[in-house]
Amino acid sequence: MQKRHSRPLYPGRVPWVTVAALAWFGLLGFAGGPSAGEEDPRVLTAFGEGPGGWQRRQWQADGSAVIAKLETVAAPEGHTGTWLRLPLAFPSQPEFVAAVQQSWEGWQQLRFRFFFPQDLPEDTVLTLFSKDWDHLWRQIRMPAPPERGGVVAVTVPIAGPEASQQWEPCGHERPWHQLTPRSLLEFGCAIGPDTGSTDPYQGEVLLLDVSLLQPGRVTTEHGIADLRVAPRAPRLGERIEVTFRLTDDYRDPFAAESVRVEAVVTTPAGSTETVRGFYYEGFLHDPQIADMTRALTPYGQPCFKVRYCPRSTGRHTMAVSATVEGRTISLPGIPFTAQAARPGYRGFVRRDAEHPKYLAWEDGSHFWGIGLNVRSPFDLRYLRVAPYSVWRDEGLPLYARLFQRYREAGIDMVEVWMSSWWLALEWINDAPGFHGVGYYNPYRAWMLDAIIEEAEKNGIQLLLVFHNHGKFGALNDTEWARSPYNTANGGFLANCEEYFSNDRARATFRQLCDYIVARWGASPNILTWKLFTEIDLTGTSYDFYTNPVMAEWHREMGAYLKQIDLYDHLVTTHWMLGYHRINDAVATLPELDFLTTDAYYQGGGTAQLLAMLRGGNEFAAGKQKPLLITEYGGSPHADSMGNLIRQAHLGIWTGFFHEAPATPMFWWFALIDEKDLYGFHTALRRYSDGEDRRGLRPALREIPSSSLVINELRDNSRLFAWGFDAAYYLSDAENLRPATHVDTLFETPALAAGDYTVELWDVARGQVAETRPLTVRSGEANLAIPLPQFEKDFALKIRPAVSE
Repeated sequence: MQKRHSRPLYPGRVPWVTVAALAWFGLLGFAGGPSAGEEDPRVLTAFGEGPGGWQRRQWQADGSAVIAKLETVAAPEGHTGTWLRLPLAFPSQPEFVAAVQQSWEGWQQLRFRFFFPQDLPEDTVLTLFSKDWDHLWRQIRMPAPPERGGVVAVTVPIAGPEASQQWEPCGHERPWHQLTPRSLLEFGCAIGPDTGSTDPYQGEVLLLDVSLLQPGRVTTEHGIADLRVAPRAPRLGERIEVTFRLTDDYRDPFAAESVRVEAVVTTPAGSTETVRGFYYEGFLHDPQIADMTRALTPYGQPCFKVRYCPRSTGRHTMAVSATVEGRTISLPGIPFTAQAARPGYRGFVRRDAEHPKYLAWEDGSHFWGIGLNVRSPFDLRYLRVAPYSVWRDEGLPLYARLFQRYREAGIDMVEVWMSSWWLALEWINDAPGFHGVGYYNPYRAWMLDAIIEEAEKNGIQLLLVFHNHGKFGALNDTEWARSPYNTANGGFLANCEEYFSNDRARATFRQLCDYIVARWGASPNILTWKLFTEIDLTGTSYDFYTNPVMAEWHREMGAYLKQIDLYDHLVTTHWMLGYHRINDAVATLPELDFLTTDAYYQGGGTAQLLAMLRGGNEFAAGKQKPLLITEYGGSPHADSMGNLIRQAHLGIWTGFFHEAPATPMFWWFALIDEKDLYGFHTALRRYSDGEDRRGLRPALREIPSSSLVINELRDNSRLFAWGFDAAYYLSDAENLRPATHVDTLFETPALAAGDYTVELWDVARGQVAETRPLTVRSGEANLAIPLPQFEKDFALKIRPAVSE
């Protein structure tokens, strides 16, 4: 029994008049003798040595199929050779099917030669079908040719616009297109009664052979169709998108030597900017299905797009050209007018030129992010940490739900991984759209489009990770055995370390960068291109990352991204465990704009976590680069639920007070959502909103005879302070009741003489509990501020009073 991989063939009644008309105009061919292109056919199947892999397949009501062998027979009287016998038993309609052994690319027609018996019923329907590498079925249904008792050639197009018109999608909405001939897994025919007929018939049809005809690519008069431009008047920071179809045949839409789409944009100032286009396939999404291998239905003809983000107002002109297999097609200039940005738009994120530990918006304002690591919508480890959890994989809709909730909570930064199990563009063929090195999965690319659109809608900056370490590591979480680069899977690398030194592998990564930058580079909500997670877990040993080849790879690829990225997004990479793993050879490369690492302790608990977060500040100062913690929460194997919850709060507040460009990004995002811990982030967002920390000095101290630990940021005229109860937060005890602090005096060195306003914050509620005036007199050494009663922690701000 064989299970069907896709939906059944279309069962509708054959449109007799339409099919006859198509045959009349030459779109379908019925003939007894040779036709154009038959002089040099490629014979796919002849039956002189047996059935040639052809089988009979009968589908059952439960979706399974019964497979039977076929037999060859001697040719009918008056003919020679050995033919394939196709037994018929109406009203059933079996399929006769064979595997595609060689690509059909480069051929324009497919020909079956049949012998139909004299007694074949007049209403017999002939269906030709195919199934591609994503298990997408297409078919052509027609009345069986009227000729009986002789050889009849049935010829159908497999290239060009005619093929797209003739082959009907079954169970999806993706027409036949340029890549279909190279992607077929099987093809065949079905012969049976028209729909509704129950008349019995026993007989057989003979198949002489199947051939490909007319070698050569199809070219069309104009080469481009269905041009669309939207919007015609984009705002600054919004994309304008040009979409069109290429109607000429092409071999590989991802390789520049086959197809290269470019746009030259003339700005209002008269300068020009060049952006690449990219290949695109559309999908329909069923949000009720979490399994993304089933939730997406291919929809529409593949096309090409150009995306551009204007950064100046006024009239622009975009000149789009496409070079297709050596033929260059140029479109007339497309004018559009960029309008002023929406309120709050600040451009792309950059390094802060004057404050090396910080990032800044393009308009120069201070960047401060509050983030979580949402690398994929599911995490099996979380279910081990919280076995009682009811959290389940929601698939792509999770991001729309979470991003809206994040916007409400003040979270504006998320890390997303192009991992093999989620958004990778290249992998082995274990899910629809994966077809090895250099073929970029259109399903996954569409999913990332949707995530970026949700990020833009909700004001969230994305750290986009190109590779997780397991793809090219033989150590922890190894996926090398399933990599398309592995020679065992038809790749060209004998071991995972060669990925960083092999010339062909480097070229494929540059091509991957071309596609990623062309498709997603125009979004200001891409914070950074992150080349890898945990580079020190790649290779076959824990010190491979110190091999000079690793630094050279990062230098080359970082430089290449900066060369091709018109928008100059930040570039980074990542190390495991903590900043102590970061090696200078990679970290000091000018091609890397900032550094990212984890903060997972291997002993010492929450106290050690805080030490790692604070130590990262000093480490960043030494490297003169920002350092961002993109994973934290316990040890590499988590911790107790109580500790994780306390750390979720402590980590983000510690980030604010120790000059991080953004909060550390908690790994256990499902915990935040399931236990509704968003109040942690809302409180910090309200406290930090509008505050520019540049130029403030961090300080850490303890209050004598107390369990309070004080974190400060200050200069001569501003002071931010947050204190927490170490006896509560650093304890490993579950369900510990926090102490109530009364009559606590906050003492600190005085600010410059003048009038100030003191805000005393309720950290749990994220709001100002009390406001007091404060006057600092000349020569005053210290300040002493009584605090209201609190539990767990407190915060305050002291700023110059604003005169009314």
